[in-house]
Amino acid sequence: MAGRTLLPVITAFALLSCSVKEDRSACPCLLAVNLTGPGPIEYRIEDSVGEILHEGTVPRDTVVYHDVPRDRVRIIAVSGAALEDGVRIPYGEQSPPLYLYDAWIRTDFETLRADAVLHKSYCNLRLELDGPPGNGKPVEVKVRGQVCGLSPDGRPKYGEFCCPVTGMSCLLPRQSPSDLLLLDIVMQDKVVRTFSLGTYIREAGYDWTDTDLKDITICLSLSVTQITLKLGDWSHTENINVEI
Repeated sequence: MAGRTLLPVITAFALLSCSVKEDRSACPCLLAVNLTGPGPIEYRIEDSVGEILHEGTVPRDTVVYHDVPRDRVRIIAVSGAALEDGVRIPYGEQSPPLYLYDAWIRTDFETLRADAVLHKSYCNLRLELDGPPGNGKPVEVKVRGQVCGLSPDGRPKYGEFCCPVTGMSCLLPRQSPSDLLLLDIVMQDKVVRTFSLGTYIREAGYDWTDTDLKDITICLSLSVTQITLKLGDWSHTENINVEI
């Protein structure tokens, strides 16, 4: 009786799994993906021709398990924006705090663990005003550029970018070192001076290709303008005469 009860269970299990006696190359790979980064994290797993195998949204620092073909798969993960198109920043707004991961991995194994560490793909630009700005007149600062977003694989999306430095800071998306980036000094709704911020950043040795982007602090004096880039223990100062 016990044998008759157990046999259908064993038979059913054999039909649903790969036998140790048969060629196991056709069996799927059990993939464990360790998604590490701030949440929520939206992820997607694609096969070698771009078909979506699995997708979902999970809290920060989560491990997900999926069966995938024994071939290669692409793992894409985003925090801070929609996964489908990456992020496009509306004109007049700053970048979201964007973290990305995108990689192809081989899955020719019965089981595999992949560490998907999302990387910081934005820069927090902080502005420090030195002295009474504009002789007591209201002063605004804006940053303009040509990168208005990022694709999930971290490539820049090009278009008009303009962001007010509200509260003396704003978030900038990752960009190429040669991309145009300008800093405007605005008084009474008029741009009185424009500085080539991208040039100063480049000359300071800032690396837009870093795996995790560093933040930047700029000191600005509005009598004799001093723009100082502080990157860790290193700094670079430019003196520019302006009349405001």
